[in-house]
This record gives sequence, structure tokens and C-alpha cells, in this order.
Amino acid sequence: DDDGATDTTTRSVTAIAPTVFAADAFNRTITSGWGSADTGGAWTLSGASNFAVGGGVGTVWLAAGSGPTAFLNSVSGRDVDLRTSLSYDKAGTGGGIYSAGVVRRVGTYDYRAKVRVTATGTTVSLVRTENGTETALATQTIAGLVYAPGEVLNVRMQAQGSGTTSLRAKVWRSGTTEPGTWTAMASDSTAALQAAGGVGLFNYLSGSATNAP
Repeated sequence: DDDGATDTTTRSVTAIAPTVFAADAFNRTITSGWGSADTGGAWTLSGASNFAVGGGVGTVWLAAGSGPTAFLNSVSGRDVDLRTSLSYDKAGTGGGIYSAGVVRRVGTYDYRAKVRVTATGTTVSLVRTENGTETALATQTIAGLVYAPGEVLNVRMQAQGSGTTSLRAKVWRSGTTEPGTWTAMASDSTAALQAAGGVGLFNYLSGSATNAP
């Protein structure tokens, strides 16, 4: 302090390793649906015929103006570090292609890290969804990332805290180093989302896309 005095305080800290409550490597073959994840139970899908598994990936068939979803509803987590990888076999035309990692899925409420791929660039948004209505909390363009068909993008999203939730997301090309900084950050205090919930994935192809499905 300003008199030159010093003091020392000691506290005991217990470190708790993260728990993996949902994971899927898609090491199976299914022609219609995704079956059950390696950890996390059965996938709940909107239209199983749009989904398949093979070659170590889960695939989703997209038609213009459609948005198939896949949720793991039998698991629940509040503070979540979600990681996934995605790839498209065609370029984004019209309004582009959207994919999102979803956390804290409580009924028809959730938080999402939504990636939008167009012919000219890629953005990531942190989104709150309430009864089908989306509210963008933060949106950032990913500098220098113009997607080419077949590329793999890594997506990471974190949701932490209750009362006020801290949200952050980043996107980067597979084979490159994960960025040290987050692309988009936001906070939200919507009461219905300050609790544990399920996780999942959302996809949507713009109705103005010219190369669907």
C-alpha cells in the first residue's frame, strides 16, 4: 500500500477436469439417420431421411429453404466448450449456407454459434434462439476466409456462467493453427437460458441458392 506495508493470503484451489458428456466420431454406417452418438445417446433429427453416416462423417442433405437439425436431448450441460468440424460439397450461392453449433438447448430456447458461408466470405454469429426467433448477439466477418468446396472448417463455441452467460466463438480452416483470440464474443442474461441444456447442430441452405441440393 502507500505506506509500504505488505500482506500475503493463501487459498486452497481444487482443479476439476472437464467432463465429456457428448461426443461423436461417426465411425459407423447408417443410410438413414445418425443413430446414437458415441457419448450422449440417440440423435433427435428433423427428417431422418436427410441424414446418413459413413466414412467417419455425419452427412446432411440440404435443399433450398430447408434447415435440418440434429440434437442430443438426453444430455445436459451449462458451461460448455463445443467443438465440431464441417465441410460442404458445393459453394455457397445466393444467401449462402448456414451451420451452427447449439448449446443450452432448453425446450425451444438455445444459444448458437452460426457460420454463414457465401461466395464472397464467411461470418460467424453468436445467436440466441427463442421459439424459432433468432436474435444475433454479435456477428463478425472472418478475415481472409473465402470457402472452397471440400475444405474443412473447425468451429469452437463456449458458453459459461449463469445469471449472465459469456458466449464466444471462433472458426478456422482445418490444418491451420487454432486462433489464439475469439472471433466473436457476447453476453446474455435471458432467464430461460441460464441453466443446463442439450447440444446439437443446425444447418440451413438459403432459399435463393442456385445449386441445391
